Amino acid sequence: MPVVKNNFDYTDGFWRKHYLAIPIFFVLSFVIYYQCIPFNYVLDDQIVIADNEFTKKGVSGLWDIFSKESFEGYFGKQRDLVQGGRYRPLSIMMFAVEHAISPLNYHLNHIINIFFYAICCLLIFRVLSMFISSKPTKWFFSASFLVSLIFLAHPVHVEAVANIKGRDEILAMIFGMASMYYSIRYLEKEDWKQLMYLAVLYYLGLLAKENVLTFAAVIPMTLFLWTKGSFKSIKKVIYVLLAVTGLYLLQRYLIIGYLINTNPFNDVMNNPFAGMEGHEKYATIFYTLLKYLGLSVFPHPLTHDYYPYHIPIMNWAKPSVILSFFMHIVLFIIALKNTKKRPIISWSILFYLLTISIVSNIVFNVGTFMNERFIFISSLGIIVLLVHLLYQRGPKFYGFSPSIPLAILGIIFFAFSGRSFMRVPVWENSLTLNTAAVKVSKNSARANSFMATALYQQSLEGDNVEEIMDLLKRADFHADRALKVLPGYKNANLMKAGIAGEFHKKGGTDQALFETLKQVGANRPSIGFLTEYPDYMISRGKQEIVTNYYYELGYEVLLLEKRNPKWAVHFLNKAYSLRASDPKIRKALKESYELAGDYNKAKQFE
Repeated sequence: MPVVKNNFDYTDGFWRKHYLAIPIFFVLSFVIYYQCIPFNYVLDDQIVIADNEFTKKGVSGLWDIFSKESFEGYFGKQRDLVQGGRYRPLSIMMFAVEHAISPLNYHLNHIINIFFYAICCLLIFRVLSMFISSKPTKWFFSASFLVSLIFLAHPVHVEAVANIKGRDEILAMIFGMASMYYSIRYLEKEDWKQLMYLAVLYYLGLLAKENVLTFAAVIPMTLFLWTKGSFKSIKKVIYVLLAVTGLYLLQRYLIIGYLINTNPFNDVMNNPFAGMEGHEKYATIFYTLLKYLGLSVFPHPLTHDYYPYHIPIMNWAKPSVILSFFMHIVLFIIALKNTKKRPIISWSILFYLLTISIVSNIVFNVGTFMNERFIFISSLGIIVLLVHLLYQRGPKFYGFSPSIPLAILGIIFFAFSGRSFMRVPVWENSLTLNTAAVKVSKNSARANSFMATALYQQSLEGDNVEEIMDLLKRADFHADRALKVLPGYKNANLMKAGIAGEFHKKGGTDQALFETLKQVGANRPSIGFLTEYPDYMISRGKQEIVTNYYYELGYEVLLLEKRNPKWAVHFLNKAYSLRASDPKIRKALKESYELAGDYNKAKQFE
């Protein structure tokens, strides 16, 4: 199937000719995703909707939403947790308006997500139809329609649609493609109104998500590959894109206070590369880029959690890293070589590479190794390439009947649709989500800790002792698995202590409780449970065992084993307050203060 070289198809009345596509995309979107409509809020839905004070103000919260960092409504103040910060007010504004109409109505939120997903796929169909020509056949066999159908069915998009917070991804794609549409229309009419539409839509896309910045390169690339328009006309489009980008970045800077935060992030959950050498960081990045390519073509297995260390720390001796590096170089070379003869190949590859660049961790640290929702936009490039090579180039190159690649694409569509349909129920609640995640992300500290939390919360709601104990044992297993990956992980240590407390309430021994608390104290001595439980035990007349616990944690664990005099002093002083006459406690305090360099204090315990 030939492509339209050096020109766009400006056919008017597109939707009059393709009106049946509208119900097809809406029906398919709701068939695949209707299951999620009754699902409650999960993961970051709490941050942007359920527990966000700005969102819950409704319309009166809009000023705060647009004038402050995006997570401030949840944390109460700006928390610079990731390098680029967060300023994505558009979707949060929509959530606030929806809350004003119907407070915390997750049914409504889900329906709107699915509605916009259908709009997104329709818009992809319209824009691709402008530069991917059709055979002299029915429109529903056109490459642009097939690409849009496969995009709609693709399983890596489930997170963006079924998780309400993922609306920012959908809006970013809608406004990015709409911007591309009006840039093309401008070359047809050279009407300033088209440039105005382009500016407004591109700006709205930036307010949806920073990923749309890549369209400042994607749109000129598209125009250069396909148009006969003069460079002068294309320059005007570029100037508009640059001007809006500059205004947006200025707005973002004035609100957040920086474009890229250069302060070091030592929390591995917000900076997965913390503690890595430079060569390890970039080897790991290229490994994740290979996984992105793999998921775009063969979306299995799927998980919502790619946190440390589901993605292992890699090095350049790994074959997968070397393969990824050369594959991306080869893709780029192929894109450059085909700009004139086969521009659709160049376009699809460059679209993928440009849009994934901003979430690749090469430009800046995005706070995690990877996420399936990060390739919501980028996957379009791979799908276009797949359909072109199989459906457009296949019959001519391989000499087989056009019906064969069409049948293969049909199988892919139904396989993707079925996989997405089966994936949607995973997003029902925290327990279902994390149950699915730990099967895939077995080495993720976050997934295991969240699973422990979900099981722990469920145990608190139960009334059958046998079932409660089973839930607590399962929770303890996942807390241990999280701590094996990251011993100092705060959430996992909190869960380990909380689970031990529940076991103790259900008849567990004092010794078992305090042994667990010492284990937690060795990893994370700042956990509040380390003193809250002992205070409760003192109120029950168990001062002796608590004193011994404080001494053993402070001296044997934190001073001798961990060489942490600051926290050793903290717990030994608690032991001293309970048994001041004990010479071994006084001796331990003297040694701790000496190691801390406080010799005046040490003399008091000679």
